[in-house]
Amino acid sequence: MRICHVMLAKGFGGAERYFVDLSQELARRGHHVLAICHPSGMARERLGRMAGLEIATVRSLGNWDPFTAGRLRALIEAFRPAVVQAHLARAAFHTGTALRDTQVPLLSMTHNYVNIKYYARVNKFLPATRDQAAYLRQCGITAERMQVVPNFSVLPAMTPPPDRPAALIALGRMVQKKGFHILLAALADLRRRDVPLPPVLIGGDGPLRKKLEQASLREGLGGVVRFAGWLTDPVAFLDQGTLFVLPSLDEPFGIVVLEAMARGLPIVATSTQGPREILDAASAILVPPGDSAALAEALMLVLAHPATARTRAACATDYFVSRYSADAVVPQLLAVYEGMPRNP
Repeated sequence: MRICHVMLAKGFGGAERYFVDLSQELARRGHHVLAICHPSGMARERLGRMAGLEIATVRSLGNWDPFTAGRLRALIEAFRPAVVQAHLARAAFHTGTALRDTQVPLLSMTHNYVNIKYYARVNKFLPATRDQAAYLRQCGITAERMQVVPNFSVLPAMTPPPDRPAALIALGRMVQKKGFHILLAALADLRRRDVPLPPVLIGGDGPLRKKLEQASLREGLGGVVRFAGWLTDPVAFLDQGTLFVLPSLDEPFGIVVLEAMARGLPIVATSTQGPREILDAASAILVPPGDSAALAEALMLVLAHPATARTRAACATDYFVSRYSADAVVPQLLAVYEGMPRNP
């Protein structure tokens, strides 16, 4: 099948990682893929070169850019795909304009609780969770125009070696909604109660990094918490840990949760939209978002009962393999692609 994917964002978060992983995975499975991305976007660097994967670039200055749709249309017409999938609002908006008056169906993985006005010409929505699907229904999208297909990870499943030194891992962009200030408050609470803490490694960068580093020192955590900064290899970073923590205040899905599941780490996460659908009491400990006291108690429980934590982690890895691995998810997407009718 000839499949085109469009991502016009320059950064590299969960949606961009999904775009790269899906484009590469479809090519590995023998499909012919055109991946269109921003010329200076980080996704462009990570797509690499492989058989079956063509890469083209389109520079878009914003939703108002009058030239983006024309550039996209020329590339798509030359490639002749059976379907096109757009990622995030800018790509959905411009690709919808580019495909106007053509027979090529447009799909979009929503990735979040989107502003529906940018998706007016999408034929099929691919919400990653049932909660996102419920949101789309509230926006007037009919059941026929959507299919829930979760995110996935290409990471191989593994069990951490038993002699790995203890370390608590957290990873994400340093912004308010990721809740790292809540994690620091929980750690400070445990420190004041003389609970022995393993090294805490926090990966990622963003506008709040300096403020978080200062808060860590102010709370007396300087000897415990290390900020690793931007990560070129998140997998190697995860593989340093024996416990993964997601303290987010808002998490529509959380691909990093799938990665922690795949790498066999015990998980403590907030009961935000994505994690509460991905995980359950058998596979993780979920706490209310924004509740540092509850987070502290959950961390203390995992640290005090490592065998039970490993049992939950093994369950989470089983969930990953059966529900969120590439082998579990990509065939679902292909079935949706194959069932898409040409536009009249």
